[in-house]
Amino acid sequence: MRERVVAIILSAILFVCLIRVRAGAADVAETRVTDVIRDGFYRFSESIDISEFDVKPEELSGILASIIKDDPYLFFVNGQMSYSYMPGGCVISLKPTYHLAGEEAFEAWESCRTTVREMATEAKKYISPYKKALYLHDRICLSFEYDKALESDSLYSFLSTGKGTCQAYTYLYMAVLRECGIESHFVASDTIEHIWNYVKIDGEWYHADLTWDDSAVTVSGVSRRHFLCSDKVATERGHRDWYSSINVSCSSERFSNIDFGSVLDTDTSPWDIDGDRQLSLADVLMLRRHVECGAFLGTCVDLDGDGETTMADVALLRKKLLGED
Repeated sequence: MRERVVAIILSAILFVCLIRVRAGAADVAETRVTDVIRDGFYRFSESIDISEFDVKPEELSGILASIIKDDPYLFFVNGQMSYSYMPGGCVISLKPTYHLAGEEAFEAWESCRTTVREMATEAKKYISPYKKALYLHDRICLSFEYDKALESDSLYSFLSTGKGTCQAYTYLYMAVLRECGIESHFVASDTIEHIWNYVKIDGEWYHADLTWDDSAVTVSGVSRRHFLCSDKVATERGHRDWYSSINVSCSSERFSNIDFGSVLDTDTSPWDIDGDRQLSLADVLMLRRHVECGAFLGTCVDLDGDGETTMADVALLRKKLLGED
């Protein structure tokens, strides 16, 4: 029991430290209202005093949206919360409520962190930041599916169920990119009721919309039409009236004409499981589905020469893709 209490206390410390480390890039000498509110959330505070910041009631929803939408690990916070304010004046305090709290929240947080770190570890096999971003883009699109019931909208529910809304795709991609040292923030549009990612690659900002890429019908099962786009291209392809927690411009056209289909590839046959003449994550996932679920491949794939198609073949194909052999 004592060990369990210690584990919970350590988890709570990690919650707070995570936020302080991420806020460290800003000027820590000046406390901002967003820092105070975020810190209060991670402490599961029943009341958060923000009286010193002169926040008008009409400004509060925008501030809360920027905090919650820009931190994937705040999935335990209920975005609908009450507040107290002086009549005709500023907000005095927030009264948050939580979807999860205590030990349940800590366990959920630890579970998400573990999965995100595992995904990031695989992406770190690539040296180039944009290849890391591409690998994670493809992996998420191929491993998860859109939740048409619109019930799964958080990092935790996405990783738990394998299904999610555009918000869930955005949170997971943001989390794994940041774990790889790649800066990412949310981009949202009330006009089209949608949310996606800003991604910073080699000093330039780009749009990346995994939800729309995952919904596209392609031979490989994933599109890159909305991956690392400029403002101009993003607008041409349906995004508009967006906002974010940061004010940036995506002007670079560096990736506009790249054939992403060959970026992560090595030599193919007999490694080309889906027959598209490319070695990609789609081949690994297709072979894995065959081993785990009996999905039809049309032929036996025996990569390790033991006469059977097993998870050992999946592991060998994965190593081939990541250049480990």
